[in-house]
Amino acid sequence: MVLTSQIPLKIAMMLQFYSKKVSALVVLSLLVGGSVFAADSDKPPFFKANYQGKEVYLLGSIHIGKADFYPLPLQIEQAFVESDALVIEADVTRANVQQLLQEYGFAKAKQPDIARLYPVFCGQNQTMCDGLKPLATWLQANQIGVWRFAALGLTPEAGVDVTFIARDPAKPLLELESVEFQFDLISSFSDKTQAQLLDEAINATDDEMLKLVSAWRSGDHQAIADIMEHQAEDSDELLDKLLWQRNHTMTQRIVDMLAQTDYQKLFVIVGAGHVVGQQALPELLQKSGLSVVDCWEMRCNAY
Repeated sequence: MVLTSQIPLKIAMMLQFYSKKVSALVVLSLLVGGSVFAADSDKPPFFKANYQGKEVYLLGSIHIGKADFYPLPLQIEQAFVESDALVIEADVTRANVQQLLQEYGFAKAKQPDIARLYPVFCGQNQTMCDGLKPLATWLQANQIGVWRFAALGLTPEAGVDVTFIARDPAKPLLELESVEFQFDLISSFSDKTQAQLLDEAINATDDEMLKLVSAWRSGDHQAIADIMEHQAEDSDELLDKLLWQRNHTMTQRIVDMLAQTDYQKLFVIVGAGHVVGQQALPELLQKSGLSVVDCWEMRCNAY
Protein backbone atom coordinates (compact mmCIF):
# COMPACT_ATOMS: atom_id res chain seq x y z
CA MET A 1 0.00 0.00 0.00
CA VAL A 2 2.26 2.76 -1.26
CA LEU A 3 1.01 5.75 0.67
CA THR A 4 3.95 7.77 1.82
CA SER A 5 4.19 9.53 -1.53
CA GLN A 6 0.42 9.26 -1.86
CA ILE A 7 -0.21 9.73 -5.53
CA PRO A 8 -2.60 6.70 -5.52
CA LEU A 9 -4.76 8.13 -2.73
CA LYS A 10 -4.34 11.60 -4.17
CA ILE A 11 -5.97 10.38 -7.35
CA ALA A 12 -8.73 8.74 -5.34
CA MET A 13 -9.42 12.09 -3.76
CA MET A 14 -9.60 13.61 -7.23
CA LEU A 15 -12.07 10.97 -8.38
CA GLN A 16 -14.33 11.55 -5.40
CA PHE A 17 -14.06 15.33 -5.69
CA TYR A 18 -15.06 15.18 -9.33
CA SER A 19 -18.63 14.46 -8.23
CA LYS A 20 -18.88 15.89 -4.73
CA LYS A 21 -16.04 18.27 -3.97
CA VAL A 22 -18.27 21.05 -2.67
CA SER A 23 -20.16 18.91 -0.16
CA ALA A 24 -16.89 17.35 1.05
CA LEU A 25 -15.41 20.73 1.78
CA VAL A 26 -18.49 21.80 3.71
CA VAL A 27 -18.39 18.66 5.84
CA LEU A 28 -14.69 19.10 6.50
CA SER A 29 -15.13 22.69 7.56
CA LEU A 30 -17.55 21.46 10.20
CA LEU A 31 -15.28 18.65 11.32
CA VAL A 32 -12.35 20.96 12.03
CA GLY A 33 -14.33 23.74 13.63
CA GLY A 34 -13.85 22.57 17.22
CA SER A 35 -11.38 23.96 19.72
CA VAL A 36 -9.89 20.72 21.09
CA PHE A 37 -6.50 19.99 19.56
CA ALA A 38 -4.98 16.63 18.65
CA ALA A 39 -3.35 14.52 21.31
CA ASP A 40 -0.06 15.82 22.72
CA SER A 41 1.65 12.75 21.31
CA ASP A 42 0.72 13.73 17.73
CA LYS A 43 3.83 15.08 16.03
CA PRO A 44 3.52 14.62 12.28
CA PRO A 45 6.69 15.50 10.33
CA PHE A 46 6.95 19.31 10.40
CA PHE A 47 9.82 21.58 9.39
CA LYS A 48 10.63 25.24 8.96
CA ALA A 49 13.01 26.68 6.37
CA ASN A 50 14.28 30.24 5.99
CA TYR A 51 15.30 31.88 2.73
CA GLN A 52 16.44 35.50 2.48
CA GLY A 53 14.05 36.65 5.19
CA LYS A 54 11.16 34.49 3.96
CA GLU A 55 9.79 31.39 5.68
CA VAL A 56 8.54 28.01 4.55
CA TYR A 57 6.64 25.65 6.83
CA LEU A 58 6.78 22.09 5.50
CA LEU A 59 4.23 19.54 6.71
CA GLY A 60 4.56 15.87 5.78
CA SER A 61 1.03 14.54 5.41
CA ILE A 62 -1.14 11.60 4.57
CA HIS A 63 -4.02 12.00 2.11
CA ILE A 64 -6.46 10.06 4.25
CA GLY A 65 -7.78 10.94 7.66
CA LYS A 66 -10.62 11.11 10.13
CA ALA A 67 -12.14 13.75 12.35
CA ASP A 68 -9.99 13.09 15.41
CA PHE A 69 -6.84 14.12 13.51
CA TYR A 70 -7.97 17.73 13.75
CA PRO A 71 -7.13 20.34 14.63
CA LEU A 72 -3.47 19.37 14.32
CA PRO A 73 -1.00 20.41 17.06
CA LEU A 74 -1.11 24.12 17.81
CA GLN A 75 2.18 25.17 16.25
CA ILE A 76 1.12 23.60 12.94
CA GLU A 77 -2.28 25.27 13.02
CA GLN A 78 -0.75 28.61 13.96
CA ALA A 79 1.83 28.40 11.18
CA PHE A 80 -0.97 27.84 8.69
CA VAL A 81 -2.97 30.80 9.99
CA GLU A 82 0.06 33.07 9.67
CA SER A 83 1.03 31.89 6.19
CA ASP A 84 0.42 33.97 3.07
CA ALA A 85 -0.23 31.01 0.78
CA LEU A 86 -0.90 27.27 0.91
CA VAL A 87 1.21 25.05 -1.36
CA ILE A 88 0.10 21.48 -2.20
CA GLU A 89 1.29 18.82 -4.59
CA ALA A 90 -1.53 19.26 -7.11
CA ASP A 91 -4.78 21.23 -7.22
CA VAL A 92 -7.66 19.06 -8.43
CA THR A 93 -9.85 22.09 -9.13
CA ARG A 94 -7.52 23.02 -12.01
CA ALA A 95 -7.86 19.65 -13.73
CA ASN A 96 -10.31 18.05 -16.12
CA VAL A 97 -10.46 14.76 -14.22
CA GLN A 98 -12.88 13.12 -16.63
CA GLN A 99 -10.55 13.77 -19.55
CA LEU A 100 -7.55 12.51 -17.58
CA LEU A 101 -9.38 9.31 -16.69
CA GLN A 102 -10.21 8.73 -20.34
CA GLU A 103 -6.57 9.23 -21.28
CA TYR A 104 -4.81 7.38 -18.46
CA GLY A 105 -7.30 5.31 -16.46
CA PHE A 106 -8.40 2.40 -18.63
CA ALA A 107 -6.98 -1.07 -19.03
CA LYS A 108 -4.52 -2.09 -21.71
CA ALA A 109 -5.54 -4.91 -24.03
CA LYS A 110 -2.95 -7.27 -22.52
CA GLN A 111 -3.83 -6.50 -18.90
CA PRO A 112 -4.57 -9.64 -16.79
CA ASP A 113 -8.08 -10.08 -15.42
CA ILE A 114 -8.17 -9.11 -11.74
CA ALA A 115 -10.67 -11.90 -10.97
CA ARG A 116 -8.27 -14.50 -12.35
CA LEU A 117 -5.32 -13.06 -10.47
CA TYR A 118 -7.13 -12.79 -7.13
CA PRO A 119 -9.98 -15.33 -7.11
CA VAL A 120 -10.39 -15.30 -3.32
CA PHE A 121 -10.59 -11.52 -3.03
CA CYS A 122 -12.87 -11.18 -6.04
CA GLY A 123 -15.00 -14.08 -4.87
CA GLN A 124 -15.67 -12.11 -1.70
CA ASN A 125 -15.99 -8.78 -3.53
CA GLN A 126 -17.43 -9.69 -6.91
CA THR A 127 -19.28 -6.45 -7.53
CA MET A 128 -16.16 -4.44 -6.87
CA CYS A 129 -13.98 -6.56 -9.13
CA ASP A 130 -16.54 -6.42 -11.93
CA GLY A 131 -16.55 -2.64 -11.66
CA LEU A 132 -12.75 -2.43 -11.61
CA LYS A 133 -12.17 -4.72 -14.60
CA PRO A 134 -12.17 -1.94 -17.26
CA LEU A 135 -9.65 0.17 -15.30
CA ALA A 136 -5.88 0.24 -15.57
CA THR A 137 -4.05 -1.83 -12.97
CA TRP A 138 -2.72 1.22 -11.11
CA LEU A 139 -6.23 2.61 -10.80
CA GLN A 140 -7.59 -0.74 -9.62
CA ALA A 141 -4.96 -0.66 -6.87
CA ASN A 142 -5.91 2.89 -6.04
CA GLN A 143 -9.61 2.19 -5.67
CA ILE A 144 -9.09 -0.96 -3.61
CA GLY A 145 -6.73 0.92 -1.29
CA VAL A 146 -9.28 3.68 -0.76
CA TRP A 147 -12.04 1.14 -0.11
CA ARG A 148 -9.93 -0.72 2.42
CA PHE A 149 -8.93 2.44 4.28
CA ALA A 150 -12.55 3.57 4.32
CA ALA A 151 -13.41 0.28 6.04
CA LEU A 152 -10.90 1.30 8.72
CA GLY A 153 -12.54 4.70 9.12
CA LEU A 154 -10.05 6.72 7.06
CA THR A 155 -11.12 8.64 3.96
CA PRO A 156 -9.54 10.96 1.36
CA GLU A 157 -12.15 13.60 2.19
CA ALA A 158 -10.51 13.97 5.61
CA GLY A 159 -6.97 14.00 4.23
CA VAL A 160 -4.61 16.66 5.52
CA ASP A 161 -4.31 18.76 2.38
CA VAL A 162 -8.05 18.69 1.73
CA THR A 163 -8.73 19.76 5.29
CA PHE A 164 -6.39 22.74 5.11
CA ILE A 165 -7.76 23.84 1.74
CA ALA A 166 -11.21 23.89 3.32
CA ARG A 167 -9.96 25.72 6.39
CA ASP A 168 -9.36 28.98 4.52
CA PRO A 169 -10.69 28.96 0.93
CA ALA A 170 -9.59 32.58 0.50
CA LYS A 171 -5.90 31.79 1.08
CA PRO A 172 -3.93 31.63 -2.20
CA LEU A 173 -3.44 28.02 -3.32
CA LEU A 174 -0.30 27.07 -5.25
CA GLU A 175 0.78 23.70 -6.62
CA LEU A 176 4.17 22.03 -6.90
CA GLU A 177 3.16 19.77 -9.77
CA SER A 178 -0.13 19.27 -11.61
CA VAL A 179 -2.87 16.68 -11.62
CA GLU A 180 -2.02 15.74 -15.20
CA PHE A 181 1.62 15.19 -14.25
CA GLN A 182 0.58 12.81 -11.48
CA PHE A 183 -1.75 10.81 -13.74
CA ASP A 184 0.94 10.61 -16.41
CA LEU A 185 3.58 9.51 -13.89
CA ILE A 186 1.75 6.67 -12.22
CA SER A 187 0.23 5.37 -15.45
CA SER A 188 3.75 5.23 -16.93
CA PHE A 189 4.90 2.64 -14.41
CA SER A 190 5.86 -0.73 -15.80
CA ASP A 191 3.35 -3.56 -15.77
CA LYS A 192 5.42 -5.19 -13.04
CA THR A 193 5.28 -2.12 -10.79
CA GLN A 194 1.56 -1.64 -11.35
CA ALA A 195 0.99 -5.31 -10.51
CA GLN A 196 2.99 -4.77 -7.31
CA LEU A 197 0.74 -1.85 -6.37
CA LEU A 198 -2.33 -4.02 -6.88
CA ASP A 199 -0.88 -6.90 -4.88
CA GLU A 200 -0.07 -4.54 -1.98
CA ALA A 201 -3.56 -3.07 -2.06
CA ILE A 202 -5.19 -6.48 -1.82
CA ASN A 203 -2.80 -8.39 0.42
CA ALA A 204 -1.58 -5.81 2.94
CA THR A 205 -3.02 -6.57 6.37
CA ASP A 206 -5.07 -4.05 8.29
CA ASP A 207 -2.23 -3.78 10.80
CA GLU A 208 0.24 -2.96 8.03
CA MET A 209 -2.06 -0.29 6.69
CA LEU A 210 -2.54 1.29 10.10
CA LYS A 211 1.20 1.29 10.84
CA LEU A 212 1.65 4.20 8.45
CA VAL A 213 -1.06 6.21 10.18
CA SER A 214 0.51 5.51 13.56
CA ALA A 215 4.00 6.38 12.32
CA TRP A 216 2.73 9.63 10.82
CA ARG A 217 0.83 10.70 13.93
CA SER A 218 3.78 9.96 16.20
CA GLY A 219 6.29 11.58 13.84
CA ASP A 220 8.39 8.42 13.53
CA HIS A 221 10.50 9.41 10.53
CA GLN A 222 12.43 6.15 10.41
CA ALA A 223 9.27 4.05 10.49
CA ILE A 224 7.77 6.05 7.61
CA ALA A 225 10.95 5.67 5.56
CA ASP A 226 11.14 1.95 6.35
CA ILE A 227 7.52 1.45 5.28
CA MET A 228 8.22 3.14 1.96
CA GLU A 229 11.35 1.11 1.30
CA HIS A 230 9.57 -2.11 2.24
CA GLN A 231 6.69 -1.30 -0.09
CA ALA A 232 9.06 -0.50 -2.93
CA GLU A 233 10.83 -3.86 -2.57
CA ASP A 234 12.70 -4.41 -5.85
CA SER A 235 10.90 -1.69 -7.81
CA ASP A 236 13.31 1.14 -8.54
CA GLU A 237 10.42 3.10 -10.05
CA LEU A 238 8.61 3.52 -6.76
CA LEU A 239 11.58 5.07 -5.00
CA ASP A 240 13.25 6.82 -7.90
CA LYS A 241 10.30 8.10 -9.94
CA LEU A 242 7.66 8.36 -7.25
CA LEU A 243 9.86 9.97 -4.61
CA TRP A 244 13.44 10.97 -5.38
CA GLN A 245 13.06 12.58 -8.80
CA ARG A 246 9.99 14.45 -7.65
CA ASN A 247 11.75 15.61 -4.48
CA HIS A 248 14.38 17.41 -6.55
CA THR A 249 11.72 19.02 -8.73
CA MET A 250 9.62 20.04 -5.72
CA THR A 251 12.66 21.54 -4.03
CA GLN A 252 13.40 23.73 -7.04
CA ARG A 253 9.74 24.72 -7.27
CA ILE A 254 9.70 25.83 -3.63
CA VAL A 255 12.89 27.84 -4.08
CA ASP A 256 11.44 29.47 -7.20
CA MET A 257 8.23 30.38 -5.35
CA LEU A 258 10.26 32.08 -2.64
CA ALA A 259 12.46 33.92 -5.10
CA GLN A 260 9.81 34.90 -7.65
CA THR A 261 6.73 35.78 -5.56
CA ASP A 262 5.96 38.34 -2.87
CA TYR A 263 4.76 35.72 -0.40
CA GLN A 264 6.71 35.99 2.87
CA LYS A 265 5.42 32.80 4.50
CA LEU A 266 4.51 29.62 2.63
CA PHE A 267 2.75 26.63 4.20
CA VAL A 268 3.67 23.55 2.15
CA ILE A 269 1.88 20.20 2.45
CA VAL A 270 3.38 17.13 0.73
CA GLY A 271 3.21 13.40 1.30
CA ALA A 272 5.16 12.26 4.34
CA GLY A 273 7.45 10.14 2.19
CA HIS A 274 8.82 13.31 0.62
CA VAL A 275 10.14 14.72 3.90
CA VAL A 276 11.85 11.67 5.44
CA GLY A 277 14.48 9.17 4.34
CA GLN A 278 16.94 9.57 1.49
CA GLN A 279 16.92 12.63 -0.78
CA ALA A 280 14.10 14.15 1.28
CA LEU A 281 12.93 17.75 0.91
CA PRO A 282 14.47 19.09 4.16
CA GLU A 283 17.90 17.81 3.08
CA LEU A 284 17.52 19.13 -0.47
CA LEU A 285 16.29 22.52 0.71
CA GLN A 286 19.31 22.73 3.01
CA LYS A 287 21.59 21.98 0.07
CA SER A 288 19.83 24.72 -1.89
CA GLY A 289 20.90 27.29 0.67
CA LEU A 290 17.95 27.36 3.04
CA SER A 291 18.34 26.88 6.79
CA VAL A 292 16.03 24.07 7.91
CA VAL A 293 14.96 22.93 11.37
CA ASP A 294 12.74 20.13 12.63
CA CYS A 295 9.94 21.90 14.48
CA TRP A 296 9.66 19.13 17.07
CA GLU A 297 13.33 19.39 17.97
CA MET A 298 13.39 23.18 17.95
CA ARG A 299 9.97 24.80 18.26
CA CYS A 300 9.37 26.90 15.19
CA ASN A 301 7.03 29.52 16.61
CA ALA A 302 6.02 30.91 19.98
CA TYR A 303 3.07 28.57 20.45
